[in-house]
Amino acid sequence: MNPVSEEKSQDEFVRLLASVTTQLMSYIRILAFNNREDTDEVFQRTCLVLWQKFDQYDADGNFGGWACRTAYFEVLKLRDARRKVQLLGDSAMEALAIAAIPLSEQWSQRRRALVECVEKLDDDHADLIKRRYFDGADVQTIAEASSRSIHSIYRELTRIYGILMRCVETQSWENTV
Repeated sequence: MNPVSEEKSQDEFVRLLASVTTQLMSYIRILAFNNREDTDEVFQRTCLVLWQKFDQYDADGNFGGWACRTAYFEVLKLRDARRKVQLLGDSAMEALAIAAIPLSEQWSQRRRALVECVEKLDDDHADLIKRRYFDGADVQTIAEASSRSIHSIYRELTRIYGILMRCVETQSWENTV
C-alpha cells in the first residue's frame, strides 16, 4: 500500500471509529456488566483488532455492527482469559450481546441529547453543572465558593436535573418520531 492510500485508510478508520465510539462503549459496558476496567480494556483491544482487520472491512457494510461483533468476541476472550466465575453461559451471553445493540444505540442518542441540553442551559446552571460534574467539585465546596448553603445548591441541582431530564426526553422523543 502506498503512503497516500495508507493515510487515506487511516483517516477513514478514524472517521468511522469516531462515529460509533459512544455506541461501542455502551455496548461493551453492557457486556462487561458495567465494570469500568473491563470496559476500557475490551474497548482498547477492540480498537486494535478493528484497525488490524480494517482491510477486511466491506466499505458498504455496517461499521458499527462490525465493531460491536468484534467487541463481543473480545469480551468472550477476556472472560475466558480471566477464568472468572461466569455469570452467564455462552448462549445467554450471545442473547445479551444481541439485546445490547439497540440499548447501546438508545444510550448513545440519550448522551448526545444530554450534551445538546447542557449547551442550552443558562450560564449559571451550566456553570454549576460544569463545577459539579466536569470539575468534580463536591456540593460543600461549591456552596462555600458561592457563599450559599449546601441545601440551596442541592435544590438548584435538583431543578437543573429536572430541566435536563425533560429536555433529554423531548430530544429522544423527537429523534424517534
